[in-house]
Amino acid sequence: MRNRIVILLSSMMLAAVLIAPGVSVAKNGPGYQGGSVVESDTWTLAIFVSGDNNLEKYWDEVSLPSLLQLPANDGLTIVAYIDRLSYEGTEVVEISGESWSVTANLPEMNFGDGATFQWFLEQVDLNYGSDKLAVVAWDHGYAWRYISDDVSAGGDRITMPELRTAIDVADVYIDVLAFDACNMASIEVIYEVSLTGSVGIVVASEESVPTTGFPDDLMLMQTALDASRTPAELATDMVAGFREFYEPQTWASTVALSAVDVAALLAAAQAVQTWTESMHACLPMYEDAYALLLKQTYFAWCTHYHVDIAALGDTILADPAITDDGLRAATADMVIAVDGTVLACWGGSAAEDARGMTLWWGTTGDWKSYSVDYEAVSYAQDMGWWAFLDDYN
Repeated sequence: MRNRIVILLSSMMLAAVLIAPGVSVAKNGPGYQGGSVVESDTWTLAIFVSGDNNLEKYWDEVSLPSLLQLPANDGLTIVAYIDRLSYEGTEVVEISGESWSVTANLPEMNFGDGATFQWFLEQVDLNYGSDKLAVVAWDHGYAWRYISDDVSAGGDRITMPELRTAIDVADVYIDVLAFDACNMASIEVIYEVSLTGSVGIVVASEESVPTTGFPDDLMLMQTALDASRTPAELATDMVAGFREFYEPQTWASTVALSAVDVAALLAAAQAVQTWTESMHACLPMYEDAYALLLKQTYFAWCTHYHVDIAALGDTILADPAITDDGLRAATADMVIAVDGTVLACWGGSAAEDARGMTLWWGTTGDWKSYSVDYEAVSYAQDMGWWAFLDDYN
């Protein structure tokens, strides 16, 4: 049995709860007094725990115990909105020091629906407002294909267009958006959220994230001790803490984590687009060479199709068969631009070549299965990468 404190809702609150997701718990977060925001150096860490699947137990066994290692600090509020597989309902859980409590029990929600993520952001802003906001999306993920898998909702998942819409409509600025989920350090994912203008930094992994997940105590300790830390410092701390936990573990060779400056990526888009155009223009000349390059480039261990985009550029530049001056120049510019977006990056012994972000180069059956879905991803259209892959395949 988990030891928890359940705060019973009044009949009035319960009536309001029944119309979720348009509900809220009372505005009781830090930084609020009399309905107005008080200027202070505060952080909110809000976790979207999509545990309505086979990962549920890892919240209780791994993530929550790790968060309970963080010292209580008036400058850091930690709250989790949790959807479980084991019973219907949504918990709002506040964590402080070695204690935690369920402050609201809401109706069952579809955590695989972008509208629920929008509601979550709005609730966090309403109830836990602070100077700086870090959001963690906790669940299964698969790069541009989805984040958050809700079994009770028929396996519904949040797509990248849904994620972008949720952030857009919520209109809540997220200083650090972290994905405690597999494969989300994808240029397609980060470009999608960049278009909202509401995300500062993305922290995510090119690789699979083990069921041990984020070592939150090591990743967040500096901010728990000192809430004046900047978003860039927090993001860098997260990569460092991830490394501290996983590097000594020999089994954890295919792990990686990176922090990417979202505005910098948007600024790099022109260089990426020019590179894509050059790749496309040279396709008739280098079709066979491209196929060989794919085999030589670092990719996420669980798939041959998600290649590290900066490593791909270096592989192109190292290939003497690629002689076109325009393509070489565009590739060099792309690598510099993409590398310039990465604030911090670390990979295990089998992921040392991870540079920060992957790019989907779907071929054969993977292309046939997912090309239609990929066509709806903003990066695929805006950069011209879908058109390139369509011709390549």
